[in-house]
Order: sequence, then C-alpha cells, then structure tokens
Amino acid sequence: MDARAAVRRAMRSLATVGAAFLILSLFFIQARYLVLASGLVPLPRAEAQVEVQAPAADGSRTIAAEYCSEVIAGRGDANPAGRTSTPLTFNDAWMHADAHVYHHGLAAACAVLAAVCNSESQFYGNVEGAKPYAELALGALGFEDVRTDSYALRSSVFDEVGALFVGAHDVAAYTLASKTIPGGRGEPPTTLVFVGIRGSYGIEWLSNFNFMNPADADHQGFKAAEREVEAALFQYARERGADPAHTRVLITGHSRGGAIANLLAARLDALSETPQALAPACGIFAYTFAAPCATKAADRDDAAYGNVFNIVNEADIVPQLPLSIWGYGRYGIDVSLPAERGGATPGSYGAMQNAYWKNTGAVYHLSDRAFSSLSSFEAQMARSLPNAESLANPAGVFGVLQTLAGLDYAAAIDAHCPDAYIAWMQATDASDLALEGAAPCGAAPESRPAEPRAA
Repeated sequence: MDARAAVRRAMRSLATVGAAFLILSLFFIQARYLVLASGLVPLPRAEAQVEVQAPAADGSRTIAAEYCSEVIAGRGDANPAGRTSTPLTFNDAWMHADAHVYHHGLAAACAVLAAVCNSESQFYGNVEGAKPYAELALGALGFEDVRTDSYALRSSVFDEVGALFVGAHDVAAYTLASKTIPGGRGEPPTTLVFVGIRGSYGIEWLSNFNFMNPADADHQGFKAAEREVEAALFQYARERGADPAHTRVLITGHSRGGAIANLLAARLDALSETPQALAPACGIFAYTFAAPCATKAADRDDAAYGNVFNIVNEADIVPQLPLSIWGYGRYGIDVSLPAERGGATPGSYGAMQNAYWKNTGAVYHLSDRAFSSLSSFEAQMARSLPNAESLANPAGVFGVLQTLAGLDYAAAIDAHCPDAYIAWMQATDASDLALEGAAPCGAAPESRPAEPRAA
C-alpha cells in the first residue's frame, strides 16, 4: 500500500511539474510575441542579392520565378519546401494601359507572384531549403525596397501559438515593393507599387469563419486584415514619395489573400476620386485567384469595380463560399477558367495538364465524379443551408455533413492550390475565359469573353 501511495505521489508531482512547465512555456511564448509585436526588438527582415533581369526588345522581362509548390511539398520527398520554378513574364508598359481592361499576360504574372508571396512564409518559418522568394522574384523584375516584415511574426509555430493566445488571427502577411517606370506619352515617371497578400496560414484560418455578425457589408475577418494592409500600403507609398496622379498599384493574392486583395482594391477604387486617393481608378490593377466571397455589398457589380478581376476555377469549392444564397459575392468581375469537362476549349485541358506537369512533376486529373461533386458544391450546400442561421439547425448540419462526405478531398485541394491556377493561366489565353460581373467602362454587366489587350 505504501508503495502504491508513493507512486501516486510521484505521478502527482510529475503532473504538477509538467503543468507548470506548460504554463510557463505558453507564458514565455505569449510574452515573446507581445515583445516582438510591440517593436521593442527589431524583427528579422529577409534580404537577397539579386541580379535584375535585362529587358527584352519589347521591354518585357522573363525570369524563372521560384516558389513553393504545395503539390511537391505534399509528396514528402527530399524537397520539404516544395521548391520549384516557372517562367514569369512582366512588362512595365502594361501598367500604362487602362486597368479596366483584362490583360491575360498580367493575370498570368500575378498568378505566379501570388504563389511567390505565399511561399515567403517558408523562409520566415525556417523551412529547410526555403529562400526569400519574394525578394528574389520581384528584385529580378526590377522592383526595389521589397518589404516582407509582416511575415516575421506570422510564419513560425511559436508565432502562431502566441497569436492564438492574444487573439491576433484577423491579420495577413503581405509583400510590398515598388519601382519607377518611365511615364507614357510625355508624362512624368510613374511609381508602380506592388501588393501581394498571403493566403490562409496557421491561426488565420479562424478568421475565415469570422463573418456571422458583420459590422458592415464586408466579411469581418477579411476586412480586418484589409485595414492593416491598407494602412501599411499608404505608409509605404508616402515613404516612397508616390504622387497619386502618377502612381499605379498592382494587387494580387490567392485564396484568403485573394479575398483581402479584393477588398483592398475596392477600397482604393472608392478613394480614387477623393483627396485620399492613392492612384486613379484606371491605374489600380487587381487580379485575385481562388478568392472566397468577401462582401454582401449591393453595389459590388458596379462598373466602379471593373478593374478588379477574380479568376475562379469551376472545380474549386473555396470561391463558392460563403454561399451566394446568403448574399455574398466579390467586388468586380469574375473570370471563369475553362470548364474541365465538356466546356474546355479543345486542347486547353491537355495544355493545362502539361503546364502542371512541367511545374510540379505531377499529373493533374479530376475524375468525372470528383468534378461533378466539386462544381456543384455550392448548390448542394445551399439546399441544406438556405441561410446562415441554418448552421444551428440539426437538419442543416446533417445535410452539410452529407455533402462533405461526398467530396474527393485530394481533388478539392488540387483544384484550389496555386499550382493549378498557374498552370491554367499558362495554358490559356483571353479567348478561353469568360467574364461575369462588373462591366468595364460603364457597359452593362454580362457574361462575355475576356478582351485581349495589346502588349
């Protein structure tokens, strides 16, 4: 009996010590986060020695942009960071055209840059083999003063735990960069400011569900993050001495980053004819990818947002949420990629698979059953959840569980990942796409092929 009592006392002592250690560890993690967030200790900043790519005769630059492929990283082989590269072409002259006209070359470049900005987390999270991807890619394209400081507190496990305890999840990591480009038609030089916003990462996933009690028409979680990015963008532009009359802004992001980019572009459009303008509306270029619905604003299809292009994949369930039957949508114009079954331009699906293979070394394929369940996901969910309040209804929850049980999750991830969007953009041109939503230049909203823009 004495031996058993001694064992129990020893176990209680070990449990007490373990609990105390856990509490102290969490305290120090939280204290570390608060100290770093306060600015008392300088945050690390990524730097890279970059050779700027010389422009071609037409003024374009083409680089091999490195990024982290989720497909490669998921294989768990000798490349834990999932490092790969793909061609990225960018021409400064594109930025002198009207932002309200869809430009496929610029959209394709943004698809890669969105993946690059997602990948920066690997570097700040100290993933083996990772690089300062944003600094390298943007630097090679001639951008200067590349800032990725926001990743420093939002990329490691310690930072995510600290953010959880202080409730700092309605945030985003983002990349800012700029360059001076020659003015068009005798105009003064133009400042081009780039904004790339990271998608969902770690504790930020909680923010995706922060939309049940909106203070205004916009998704609460996305809007809170947008305000932070907006403030940083305006501060950056002031520091760069940008003249609003001669400034162009290029905004991109994938998934949650695309939703925040959508709100940011809409905000800049709203300010474009006020004293607070950062740039004229014709110089605000926004290309988002796989963006969930970010607003219930009744005017989201207005021509004022005709410079915001949201590229969506029919087989991707993320752009189908929150449900449109609840009143949600996106500012601007939805650009639909070719349907992967039946509606694709002859050869476009095969070309997409070829581009995907070149970038990832993997085969992209959706079965008919997987495509059917993914493309009809929103319709199935709407039958079970006709309104947000249905989430509290057992019948609604049961219907949701049935819908989720019928999904091919591997196919859903493949359809949503940046690799798929990059491959689609590389394999298609403007004539393969359809635009729906806000109409450029005041025309009536309709479904129409994308209009190619001259280089």
